[in-house]
Amino acid sequence: MNTLQALAAELETARLARGLPYKTLAERTGLSPLAVRQALQGRTALRANNLMALADELGLELALVPKEMAASLRSAGAEQASTPRVLSDVERLLARHTGTPGHVR
Repeated sequence: MNTLQALAAELETARLARGLPYKTLAERTGLSPLAVRQALQGRTALRANNLMALADELGLELALVPKEMAASLRSAGAEQASTPRVLSDVERLLARHTGTPGHVR
């Protein structure tokens, strides 16, 4: 993801999946409910420490990867969606943990 809107959308999706109101997320991260709402709607950028706190509370991990690797991950994701394949043990465990459907087991 390379835009503020894409980042905000991922955070908002995770918030909705966990059923957390903005107020609860704000209380758990030390941010104001308004700041959380604006950030998750892509209206304001977050400081790195606030982004890490939100991601952590939403069960997400921030990771910096080389652009070449990110491109490979995106294309692998698109390929995986269109072509069923056998998963490794690690992929199977990750899919089970994240609840990702549609994988060959």
